[in-house]
Amino acid sequence: MFFTLGVSAASAERCAELTSRALAADPSLMPVPGPAAVAWRSPDGRAAILHWGVGAERAGDGAAASHAGTIWAGPAGPRGVPLCARTSVTRVDPVYLAEVPGAAVVADRAAWAAWTASRLDDHDPLHVCALLSPGFPLGAVTPFTGVAAVGPATALQLLDGTVKRDTGASGLARRPGGAGHQGTTGHQGTTGHQGTTGLQGTTGLQGGAREVAEALVAAVAPLRDAGGPVELSLTGGKDSRLIAAALVRAGVPVVARTHGFDDHPDVVVAAEIARRLGIEHVVRTPATPGQRVDVLGRIRATVLVADGMLSAFENVGRPVSASTGSASTGSASTGSASTGPAASPALTAGGHGGELLRGGYAETAAGRASARGGLRGAVAPARRAARSAELLRRLTTKHLGLVRRGPASSYVASLAPWTPRLARNPLQALDDFYLVNRAGRWSAAARQAYLLRERLVQPLFDDRVVLAARAVPLGERVSGALSAAVLAELSPTLADVPLAGKPPADPGRAPFDWRRQYGAGVAAFLRGYILDLGTVGGLFDVVSQPAAEKLLAPPHADRATVWALATAACLLSGDYRRARETAAQLAVT
Repeated sequence: MFFTLGVSAASAERCAELTSRALAADPSLMPVPGPAAVAWRSPDGRAAILHWGVGAERAGDGAAASHAGTIWAGPAGPRGVPLCARTSVTRVDPVYLAEVPGAAVVADRAAWAAWTASRLDDHDPLHVCALLSPGFPLGAVTPFTGVAAVGPATALQLLDGTVKRDTGASGLARRPGGAGHQGTTGHQGTTGHQGTTGLQGTTGLQGGAREVAEALVAAVAPLRDAGGPVELSLTGGKDSRLIAAALVRAGVPVVARTHGFDDHPDVVVAAEIARRLGIEHVVRTPATPGQRVDVLGRIRATVLVADGMLSAFENVGRPVSASTGSASTGSASTGSASTGPAASPALTAGGHGGELLRGGYAETAAGRASARGGLRGAVAPARRAARSAELLRRLTTKHLGLVRRGPASSYVASLAPWTPRLARNPLQALDDFYLVNRAGRWSAAARQAYLLRERLVQPLFDDRVVLAARAVPLGERVSGALSAAVLAELSPTLADVPLAGKPPADPGRAPFDWRRQYGAGVAAFLRGYILDLGTVGGLFDVVSQPAAEKLLAPPHADRATVWALATAACLLSGDYRRARETAAQLAVT
């Protein structure tokens, strides 16, 4: 994988200045080895495209498009050659934009754009606020002030340092194909805040299910020529079985893998799915207590690998080693060093994004009754609106008490555009919020991290799949009817395979999650790390130190938030730039 950055400027001199700065980026900011290379320059010298990382040398022969096909040089026009960029409906392959005097910078790596625009140390407090609540950035916010995530289904044209945006079908011309390409469609529309995309409720259940099934098969069909079987992460849930069925329907060789004990419901149900589909099934046993883990390495690596967008509570792996050219693939529970086995050559897939078929956060707010009769069988409209508003409030502001008054007020104001949408159609607002933020920001950061170590495909994020699903009435989605109908289209033989439930309580057989079950040693380290770096690194300009000290009092009652606080301290202090250094391991219990 390599990263791409484009510069468009009003003059050749300004373009050369920014290009030189991008070429001189500190390698500690990038999760894969450099150096940067210029892949393309415009004839007038006012635009350039650079690559950084694996594949940059091969791309330097004129193939200047980004890895995911999201950034490229457009056709020459009367005023010169523009830079072009575009995002998908879900924008899981992200694009970041920084506008500076006399120029604009576009990149698929926020930190590289921030470095080039001299904004690396100008941190946006709204990002810290979001990291502490939902655990990922919201809207267009990034860790760096002045560097924005481009919204969904948006096309950019950069010419002479100016930016033209187009949200809608007319601007979404096909981009060059890329390894991370999530598909282009011929019918895209946008509505509402942040370019929320989709044709809402215009297709019946059966017709919609047929379109989703066809789109899934089309999305995976090219994998027949991948040169080996796809390794599918298969659980007993709703989503990965859809991908398994689509792969088999498309004639793609596949090996299913499940993580769990042999008698865990996920393993039992996944084994039955694999048996009915006639595919190989491999089971991996979970880790048990007693390990030592590299807590500091995990925090630093998460910030570096996920571009500062995710909490170290998530398991996103390690950066690629500059000395060995490899990425660590150690599990979250073993805590490997900063170098490790070579990045996996396997092609992997999973059910990521399946919530988009079920209305995203609307599924939660609709209530269990929705499963019996769509929205007509769900809670009353007034109660549903209240539940929706409360769900969004808890999701976005549940830890606002940790934040100082000024940043907290600005953060709440940034959420205001969602208030009238919740009033008009609360469940639709939650569905849109999921697409724009959970899919568009959390999944984008996680995908970028995963791609460092494996060739990951996510068919449920394909534009055509998402648009076909969102064309089905929301009631049919939140009830689970659409997912069931799509499965029936793809593989009727799986229609009666139950969903895995929770296993009976058995402490001796329960998977050990050290992130939530760490002992006094890890708790003491996290407390000291946060308080020390928070004092010198600017964290307590945003976060209330007394509130943080209360949160960190042992034993930690809210460990996910402790991880988020440690991540913010690492980001704001710049400690993540030491991610490739070896750190001492700690006992987890």
